[in-house]
Amino acid sequence: MKISEFYQTLEQAGDVHGVEEVLKAFLSVHGRQLTWTPVGNKENNKGIIEVAADTGRSIVERLTNGIDAVLEREHAHHNGLPNCRNPKEAAIAWLNVPEGGLSEMTPQQRRGLAQQVVVKVLPGEGKDSRTIEVRDYGIGLMPEQMPGTILSLNESNKVQKHYLAGAYGQGGSSTLAASKYTLIASRYGTHPLVGFTLVCYEDLPPEEYKVGRYVYLTLDNQILTADISDDEFAVGTLVKHFGYDLSNYPSPVGPNSIYGLLNEVLFDPVMPVWLDDYEVHKVRRVIKGSRNALNGAVDDGDERHRGPALSYQMPQYSTTLGDFGRIAIEYWVLAQPENPRERPIAAFVNPSKPIILTQNGQNQEEMSHVLIRKAAELPYLASRLICHIDCNNLTAHAKRLLFVSNREGARRGIVYDLIQQEIIKALKSDDEL
Repeated sequence: MKISEFYQTLEQAGDVHGVEEVLKAFLSVHGRQLTWTPVGNKENNKGIIEVAADTGRSIVERLTNGIDAVLEREHAHHNGLPNCRNPKEAAIAWLNVPEGGLSEMTPQQRRGLAQQVVVKVLPGEGKDSRTIEVRDYGIGLMPEQMPGTILSLNESNKVQKHYLAGAYGQGGSSTLAASKYTLIASRYGTHPLVGFTLVCYEDLPPEEYKVGRYVYLTLDNQILTADISDDEFAVGTLVKHFGYDLSNYPSPVGPNSIYGLLNEVLFDPVMPVWLDDYEVHKVRRVIKGSRNALNGAVDDGDERHRGPALSYQMPQYSTTLGDFGRIAIEYWVLAQPENPRERPIAAFVNPSKPIILTQNGQNQEEMSHVLIRKAAELPYLASRLICHIDCNNLTAHAKRLLFVSNREGARRGIVYDLIQQEIIKALKSDDEL
């Protein structure tokens, strides 16, 4: 089996069994030249990779990496001008996203831009063993760059690039823990070859090691390369997960779906992404984030042909946290449903946690509805009110005190308490509420 054939049959595989059959055939021919290298060049990498609790949120990290790759491509195309200090500024300057967000774009504009980052859900062996593709058409990687970037852990590739969301060098790798195999392939610019590898978990002898490790395939200690035409593999990166556990997201739409999860976690993304869940749930949709849906954005396939029915909306305004910088607050009250037991906010957020803290548009923390019901003394609005706190303009020190590296929560402390106080003050002082 030739290397290019190995790549093409891997890329066409639909499930774990298909990958194992292809791998077995390739090992029988090239076994002596192949080695399994620890991801991140770290023998003990299990703890770093298995940092995430929610397999769905791990997919979001791959999408965030894809958005970063598109912004990196645009940074190169525009020679880094203007000097953008965050991803939102970069999307406005280089992708023509309006300053007010994706809700100010037309459906056609959102759909066109969304094709730059695509997540595809395939049947696999079932809901606890799906096949998930994340494909971006961003800047791409040369084969020799891959060990130090997409296959690295805790490196500093993005820490000085303010126009990108990534910082810790580990978020996307959390998907490896939810997969049995992961194919990673990329092409950079006019490079004639596609670099690729296969990642899996390697059990080590239990009499010698407490835990195993995550490893990727190399040929003669190098990333494998395939001679594939631009028509078959355009510039950018493909990450294809086999055996991905999506058992917590069995529905086509709503809170227990990938569609609902992506809109909730990418609450206000700097650019839209495209979800292709047609083979499993007959769903193909633009993911624009719940904030933009609340602000009236409607796309093809949305259940509503117009924005949600609102009883009240507070436009975004800024308030200071003293030496910790500023936050922006906005909130929406959905119309009273005919059935008093309905929770209309469930279409947009976790109804038990309708207060969303974001950084770079991504949901980083959700506060309990108890804050609305008891602390703000608005018990009759707890099932109808959604509050958004934009934390982009906190100081770097405040963000370090508040956010954790896996983007699945916030650290309790002085900044968290100050934000809670500002939320309560805002809600209690609003006579309309």
